[in-house]
Amino acid sequence: MTVDTSLDSLVARASAEARVKHRQVLVSTVERVRSIDPLEAIVAAGEAARSDPALAGLIDARSYWTRPADGFALAGLGSAITFAPKGVDRFAAIDRGWRDLLVDAVIMDQSSGVPGAGPTLIGGFAFDPERAATRTWRDFPQARLTVPLIQLVERGGACWLTTSLVVNSAGETEIDLSLLARLRAAVLDAQPCSSESQPAMTNVDAVAYNESRKASDWRATVRAAVTRIRSGDLEKVVLAREVHAETTRDFDVAETIRQLRYAHPTCYVFGFWAGDSAFVGATPERLIRVDGQEVQASSLAGSTRRGATPADDAAQAQELFASEKERSEHEIVRRALCTALARFCDDVTSADMPTLLSLPQVHHLHTAVRARLRPGHTILQLVKELHPTPAVGGAPRDAALEFIRKNEELDRGWYAAPIGWLQSDRAEFAVALRSAVITGADAWLFAGCGVVQDSDPNQEYAESMLKLQPVQTALAAAVAVADIDSAIAEATAYSGDTQ
Repeated sequence: MTVDTSLDSLVARASAEARVKHRQVLVSTVERVRSIDPLEAIVAAGEAARSDPALAGLIDARSYWTRPADGFALAGLGSAITFAPKGVDRFAAIDRGWRDLLVDAVIMDQSSGVPGAGPTLIGGFAFDPERAATRTWRDFPQARLTVPLIQLVERGGACWLTTSLVVNSAGETEIDLSLLARLRAAVLDAQPCSSESQPAMTNVDAVAYNESRKASDWRATVRAAVTRIRSGDLEKVVLAREVHAETTRDFDVAETIRQLRYAHPTCYVFGFWAGDSAFVGATPERLIRVDGQEVQASSLAGSTRRGATPADDAAQAQELFASEKERSEHEIVRRALCTALARFCDDVTSADMPTLLSLPQVHHLHTAVRARLRPGHTILQLVKELHPTPAVGGAPRDAALEFIRKNEELDRGWYAAPIGWLQSDRAEFAVALRSAVITGADAWLFAGCGVVQDSDPNQEYAESMLKLQPVQTALAAAVAVADIDSAIAEATAYSGDTQ
């Protein structure tokens, strides 16, 4: 039996059930396919849509997620169903809708429980639902998690393709199944997975950067935060910056993501497309990973630059461990994570001493936290409870958020908020750091710093510059690749004209 006939059979079964129960029913099939790079599947679908306009509206929602070091990547195309509630109840609203959708789902799964195969929600949340969205984030609502029409997961070189759709309460599908088959065929024509690394070429001069807020004003806000902290009103507050980038041609989103994953294999590299924009980044910070009852979280706070030489690098790491300021900032985050997890979990444990997490631009202090989710509690309850951690908001939480709203002068959008994927009993969410919104030839980059009582505004500003570098380098490299491709195309055309 082919996938097409299997899907037809499942749709017929779901239609009958939907009419009897007067409710929508999710239909999903999972099949093993040849090795395909999930990012290249998104590219292939985009190319197919340019020659097949009917596909364009089908793939407006696209998403990509990988942590290369884990040998895991996930891509989603289109929307079988999307949850996009507003307000402070957004986590609970999605939780209710998702669990309700799974109750009567009709699923044919040949993956034997591979993470990311089968019905999956993919997407993210805004940092602060009380903050009015600006034009930069116009395509990214307060919450949006989508079950893709076509979903491709790659794990260790093996790939599974999930096809999903929803039958409405009248027993009808709103998706043209022949169009869905064309989208599936485009995905299956994509390039295979590759373990080869591509050097990150750069064309720094081709990208111009401008501060969205004067550096002097941002430093003044840091000083104001230090004053509040020393007065006892706050223990820590995180302040973010925005930098605008522009170039003469549209940024290549897929190439930017390629460069990020090549350069940052231990980070969560992501891309979420919406409307004319894409939100991309490479974040080192896991918010939470859940597999059954097993829960993992990460305390990531306390930073210093990488050294120019091995000896300098070791000295920087040693200084980071010895810094009372950085260790105190880290402990605030670790303590808050453990306290939050304990509300829904048992056996919450963490190491007494942080370890070193080294990235190309910075060293971080890192502590893994583990726990067991109590029966009766859900993954999204944990996400809501943890966000925002003191690593991106501050402590106490409410006081820090109030200070951010009044003084930061920035719409964070999805920056520093939970992004990731969710299944019935497993999930992985990261905190969207080292990231940018790309719209055509414009990009808005974001970075933040934790401010405590001993913070120096100049040092915090320098740290934020380090945290902007991953995306800046990736954007410049993507421009360089585009320039090379353009030169090759022109040379090929010229050679053809002279023959």
